[in-house]
Amino acid sequence: MQMVRYAPSPHTSGTVLRGFIKDWSQSGICLIAQQALEDGQEILVNSVVVPKSKRAIVRWQQALGNATYKVGLEFRR
Repeated sequence: MQMVRYAPSPHTSGTVLRGFIKDWSQSGICLIAQQALEDGQEILVNSVVVPKSKRAIVRWQQALGNATYKVGLEFRR
């Protein structure tokens, strides 16, 4: 898994969180995160896998236990 940095809101650069990319495609990524996110929330994603920072929308999430979440993100066009 590849490490990723993300900001819960693309309009605030002060809060940067870390997670892992489980899988990815041109249209989005599956993120493993330590924080719950809200469906429809927009976040800013930055990783080696993602060539430059991209905005993404939370489309779904699943609690995995131990405060860990699997989150489906769709890149904004």
